[in-house]
Amino acid sequence: MSNKFNANALAEYSKSYARRIASDFYQQHATMNGRQILSLTPISQINLFVISSLSDKWQADAAKFRSPYFDFTNDEVQEALQNFMNVVSQYISVRREHLEPLLADATRRTIIMIFDPRAYFDDVLRGQPDFTVTAAALKQITRYTKINQFIPAHITQRMNGKAFIYVNQALIYLDEALTQRGHEIEHYDKFVAQFSEKLPMDVSALLRSHVPDSIPAAPLRSFFDTAIETSVPPAPLVAMDSLAETVAPAIPPKPDPTPVPELVDDSSSMGVKFIDDNSMSGPEPVAPISQPSPLQTGAITTPTDTKQPIIAIEATPSLNDTLRETTPAEPATVAETFHRAPIESVARSISLNQKFRFINQLFNGNSSAYNQAVEEIDTLNNYGQALDLISYRYASQYLWDMSSDEVSELVEILKRRFS
Repeated sequence: MSNKFNANALAEYSKSYARRIASDFYQQHATMNGRQILSLTPISQINLFVISSLSDKWQADAAKFRSPYFDFTNDEVQEALQNFMNVVSQYISVRREHLEPLLADATRRTIIMIFDPRAYFDDVLRGQPDFTVTAAALKQITRYTKINQFIPAHITQRMNGKAFIYVNQALIYLDEALTQRGHEIEHYDKFVAQFSEKLPMDVSALLRSHVPDSIPAAPLRSFFDTAIETSVPPAPLVAMDSLAETVAPAIPPKPDPTPVPELVDDSSSMGVKFIDDNSMSGPEPVAPISQPSPLQTGAITTPTDTKQPIIAIEATPSLNDTLRETTPAEPATVAETFHRAPIESVARSISLNQKFRFINQLFNGNSSAYNQAVEEIDTLNNYGQALDLISYRYASQYLWDMSSDEVSELVEILKRRFS
């Protein structure tokens, strides 16, 4: 589902709206027929979605008629079966307990289509079997689409008479339609008014557009940068720079060791200048500069001593440097070697503990959805397809926290599976 919505608020509003509509109708009727469904709500898209759901269920029920003991490919049988289905479809009769769940789902899908058409059609296209979108399937999608119908129509046009296209190509056409004809998208204001006729709709409660999915503490800051900044206070850096600037003029006399007394005088004066600029520092900086003056190599020693604190600060290794230096020196363990090795099956590479965590944290406790996802991943051809599948279908459907340990572990397994 689209990340734009508060999932609980969306589900609750859809159920409440369906309950209100059903209650109003079934106060005077025991069942509902097809014509009544088409005019059930003021929003035609909801009514069409209910009809679409009934059609899908009727097709599934009709498929159960087929038996291995009879030839259902026979022309007469097919014609008779089609006539039977057509006749029965003219006598739709739905009781409230069967209609209300369909109506709630149709309401939910309609709201998503209104506020996030990209997410709605993305989900519909990705839900097609065998990762292909057939011309017949797209015809059905267009038939039962009332809002923003130009989107499936554009995809149909771009298919250019082909029997089918792959889902990834259909998604490209979807983005193309939204880019080129985005101005044709129907605004939600009029639909909010229509919904509110039966049940007031609070858009701010439904949408979470003002609440980011994740709120990082420092979005554009690296931990390693902040770690270095906190470990090196700014004040000493300023003092060392000032010291370096004052001592720098003493370096040119270095080739001439004869005027040692003059060097001592210069260094002393330089120490005074440092004290004037930083009166709180005291005479401590003068002492290490004047101590080496009796030695013949004082001219060399003095700048070396004064630069030592700067060298120490510049040489402070960052966490990245430490890891870079220490990691190669450590030999890979057997466990690390095993975990880096490629695998042939995602299902067999997930430990029992990981499986339980994946089911609970990533699939809301739905083991069937987990098994389906794992099986589908193993049928894919490369890492890109696998990452695309979990990112666009399952992550959005179950609202994954993409920074969680479970997601990181699953991505690592995918890398090994398709390496």
